[in-house]
Amino acid sequence: MKKRTFSAMDLSLLCHQMELVFKSGVSPLEGIPVLADDISNPEIKKSMVSVSEKMISGMSMHQAFSEEGSFPDYMLHMIRLGELTGMLDTVMENLSVYYEKESDLRKDIKNAVTYPVILAVLMLGVIGLIILKVIPMFGEIVENLGGQMPAEAKALFNFTVSLERIFLWFIVIAIPVIIAIIIYVKTPKGSFVFDRLKVRNPITGLLYRKILAYRIGQGLSMTTQSGMNIIDGFNAVKGLIENKYVTEQLEEASIKITSGESFSDIIRYIDIFPELFSRMIKTAERSGKLEGIMQKLSRVYGKEVEVSLKNFSKTIEPALIAILSVVLGIVLLSVLLPLIGMMSSIG
Repeated sequence: MKKRTFSAMDLSLLCHQMELVFKSGVSPLEGIPVLADDISNPEIKKSMVSVSEKMISGMSMHQAFSEEGSFPDYMLHMIRLGELTGMLDTVMENLSVYYEKESDLRKDIKNAVTYPVILAVLMLGVIGLIILKVIPMFGEIVENLGGQMPAEAKALFNFTVSLERIFLWFIVIAIPVIIAIIIYVKTPKGSFVFDRLKVRNPITGLLYRKILAYRIGQGLSMTTQSGMNIIDGFNAVKGLIENKYVTEQLEEASIKITSGESFSDIIRYIDIFPELFSRMIKTAERSGKLEGIMQKLSRVYGKEVEVSLKNFSKTIEPALIAILSVVLGIVLLSVLLPLIGMMSSIG
């Protein structure tokens, strides 16, 4: 049976509802069944009804959510922490804020990528239409009229006509290559290589590392606020990252932390976070103010990611438009110059 998954905003709303229930003084055993009856989203309602039944049968809240199987590991860790400390209302409030910010981050990433992708597809479509339809048709017109063209115009026109063969060969080669890449990425090794490329590539690697710093910083801020020590907090937070390469690095860091090495030195050693992130953590270790530093880092990198995504979108759009303008300019010149040459010969 396929596991249900919920969006970050769905989880934020659910945690907010649980926060209100717990802050009103209602116990989880009484509040969860009432909340399950009141939820309108059918998928979440089904999961919460299952959780409610498990809690009534004698399970703890953490056990019930874990057994249901639809909720992320990080949320489960925090629920367990809330039960142990008696701070379920505070934990739910923090989770609600966390998933709301996560939802906003995903929207920012989607908005930054969507328009350039659409523009690139339209650009390729227009260029393909001109090369495959307009240029061959104009070539027939030139041949039928038998007009004379200047040597430069004729060379440019012949080059543009040859683009039809180049474009077709490009499609023939590109489609199998793309399919092969997709199949490779779905393999464990290919997925690991692709995840590593996300972190290490020179174009978007820094932005991706800022997103990692934001997510880890926000997660550690929550765990330290809730009273969790740095080792347990880091072990809980590392489950937030879906990148296999980063997960492997964080697992290695977790082992080193458990063995007693400095958290800031390990963060710098694995080299997947911006330099400021490791330096601020070192400062926090010295001052003993890890909670406050994590909150500041979360805010700083949240803002940095937002600005970087906007700058990325602003940079890529004019670049694509410039490329389209140059290609269309060449194509139009290849059509206009022969036409001008023919009109001059007729004159």
